[in-house]
Amino acid sequence: MKSEGSTQSKELESLKYVKRKIAVMSGKGGVGKTTVSVNIAAELARRGYSVGIMDTDLTGPNVPRAIGLLGSQVYVEENKLIPVEGPLGIKAISLGFMIEDEDAVIWRGPLKAKAIQELVEGTKWGNLDFLVVDLPPGTGDEPLSVMQLIPLDGIVIVTTPQKIALMDVRRAIRMAKAMNIKVLGLIENMSYFKCGSEKIKIFGEGGGRKLAEEEGVPFLGEIPIDPKVVELTDEGKPIVMEDPESPVAKAFSEIVDRMLAQIG
Repeated sequence: MKSEGSTQSKELESLKYVKRKIAVMSGKGGVGKTTVSVNIAAELARRGYSVGIMDTDLTGPNVPRAIGLLGSQVYVEENKLIPVEGPLGIKAISLGFMIEDEDAVIWRGPLKAKAIQELVEGTKWGNLDFLVVDLPPGTGDEPLSVMQLIPLDGIVIVTTPQKIALMDVRRAIRMAKAMNIKVLGLIENMSYFKCGSEKIKIFGEGGGRKLAEEEGVPFLGEIPIDPKVVELTDEGKPIVMEDPESPVAKAFSEIVDRMLAQIG
């Protein structure tokens, strides 16, 4: 498969003091990618790392709500955007800070690419151990722009077990490979619902692990279904912070362990 510019950019001045850049991606919408991005960022921050999160989903910028910063605004200093600081000192930037919550962003590809370029090149992150980039679904303009602009250390892919999601996620894995970016691993979200001692596989069984094996990428782990995640995300409270002993939070902790091992 040919890619449109498969080499990444040189280090940007705005990212000069950011040690690791990780994107979270899925070819399919509705798989919980933003929830995964925010909880990975929060788990890293819980461990004492300095963390930033960049929301590049321009038409559905949900990071501000998911991290408890809805209604916050960015400001400009020396022609640079200053990220909003959230829980555990996590720095966040999103178009969602610059528009009204219910406004629709109706832009064609060139405008999207320009907006992402301005977010990437125009944000003053300062010193960070990790920058987590939340990508929109699909393999179009926004993910391509991020991959061409940011020298990523790796991509984490999110799926759910059902076949229709796995089809699109396979495309995302192959896009990352075509762009010569390391796939740190695949996460299966909404993997099962636990009722007593029984694991109920609502959306199918083993699809994420099988896809990882077929594509030759690491399988980072399964995240169970828990209604509490929905409630806490709507309240802007990452579950790894609010309930670190829950099965979901423990799953995220193990996933971050495996992700860090892949980064080296």
